[in-house]
Amino acid sequence: MTGERADGGRRPGAPLPLWPIRLVDVSASGVHVRRRQLADQDLATFAAFIGVDAMSAFDLDIHVKPYRGDGLVVTGRVSATVTQTCVVTLDPVENTIAEDVDASFRPEDKLKAHLIHDEEDGLAIDAAVAADDPLIGGVIDAAAIAAEFLALGVDPYPRKPDAAFQPPDDGGETSPFAGLSKLKRGT
Repeated sequence: MTGERADGGRRPGAPLPLWPIRLVDVSASGVHVRRRQLADQDLATFAAFIGVDAMSAFDLDIHVKPYRGDGLVVTGRVSATVTQTCVVTLDPVENTIAEDVDASFRPEDKLKAHLIHDEEDGLAIDAAVAADDPLIGGVIDAAAIAAEFLALGVDPYPRKPDAAFQPPDDGGETSPFAGLSKLKRGT
């Protein structure tokens, strides 16, 4: 279940904030979008969405321009300071995520896979068309774009700089099957 709690905070499954950008509102020179210093509840929502323990800073700096007459292209940068759990010590560790944003959006009916004739491979899919994302209803959401690119930069195995794994010194066998052999001897 998502939504607001009685104490004003958001649950981890709460939807991201909506920062819509409509195709009809983007001039030929484009639109600049900058979001920083988010409310604590929005930081918590972004943190939950990208799978980190907490987020203490956020900065989205993008430029949106028309693309191919019926779409939008987004370029810029998104960064955040996040807290994760060290995989070695289980202590909190702070990491910075910084990702370049580069995405293009076109109406869904223009995204059909186009086959082209390639001299080397025969038929192939036109990569220029396949790289575009769907532009649904003529609107993109800057918050969803930021979350997607932040999620790409999350360290899947965060560890503190001085953390080193120390295997237990039980003086016994070091084989991964040592426990199984003990069970076998016990029967």
